[in-house]
Order: sequence, then structure tokens, then C-alpha cells
Amino acid sequence: MARTAGSTAEGTRQRILDAATKLFEQRGFAGTSIRDLAVLCGMTKAALYYHFPSKEEVLQALITPFLDDVDRIVAATAAGQWSRAELVKRLITQMNERGEFLTAVLSDPSVKHTMFERLGMNARMERLLQVLAGSDDPAALLRGRCAMGALMSGLLHHQSPGQAGPLLSSAEQSVVCAAVLAVLDSEDPVREAAAV
Repeated sequence: MARTAGSTAEGTRQRILDAATKLFEQRGFAGTSIRDLAVLCGMTKAALYYHFPSKEEVLQALITPFLDDVDRIVAATAAGQWSRAELVKRLITQMNERGEFLTAVLSDPSVKHTMFERLGMNARMERLLQVLAGSDDPAALLRGRCAMGALMSGLLHHQSPGQAGPLLSSAEQSVVCAAVLAVLDSEDPVREAAAV
């Protein structure tokens, strides 16, 4: 299939990414084939492979900008440019903007298997956890993990994958933020019990 008059390689890549976002939200990563993407884009599989050698490359191109944003937020907080509360607010904003896509993709077990190592997710999550916790103290790290659970649950589970619906409202984002900060700011119950 010939290139459409006036189209560019970058425009074609974006069309593929837009189609992939739609299909991944509707069917999940595992439920979407390269053929599905090609059909929705009105191109051959060979033409699609010219732009993206695999479905994993498409997913990586969709997830990487989000991860880069999170990395910048974490680095700025670690450098003392933002408070932990600002970190949480910015994470919520970033994740809420991509809510339906992230819910669909992160709830797909094949994504974790396929992408976590490729994108260095374990190291990224560990860095985020350390900055959230504000310490390497085991109790602080545990609170950080619990706070991440509250964040992920509050943002990613307000709707089912493929279910159309609004993103969290500003008020709902504030509730999630308050819950995450409450966990982070909670006292260490083991230390409190020892002090009694």
C-alpha cells in the first residue's frame, strides 16, 4: 500500500500509536495483534513493521513518554526541587491523564512479562519507592510500598479495562492524594509500641 499523499513517517507512526492506544484499551495488549493494528491503520502488516518491528516496540513507544515524565518527577523530588506532597500530586496528575490506557495495559499480565525487564521497571519502581519513603529505613520503605498501593488502587481501579468513563475529578484526585500522604506520614506502630 502506497503512502498517502502528504503523509510523513512521523505522522504514520503517530497514527499507529493512536490505533494501538485504542485497541490496547479495548482488547488489552495480548488481545491485540499486529494484523489488528494494520487493519485499523489501513496499511499492510509489512508497512506497519517498517515503523515498528514488533508489537512490543509499539507498546514501548506508548509507555516510554509516561515513564520519562515519572523519572523527571522523581529526580526533581530527590534533588529537593519538590516536596513529597508535590511528588504525589504530580504522579496522580500524570497517571490520571493516562488512566484508561494504563488500566488496560497494566492489568494485562502479558505486559508485565514482556515489558518490565525491557523498560527497567524494577529499578524505576525501586527509585520511586525510595523517594516516596524518604529513607532506606525498613518501616519507611514499607509505608512507601503501602502508599504506592493506595496510589495505584485509587487511580487505576476506578474503572474496568475497556469501560468508558471519566478520569478522576479534581476532588477525587485530592482524596487519592490525601490517602497516599496519610500512609506516608503515618507513625511507625512498632516504634510506638516499643516506646510504651
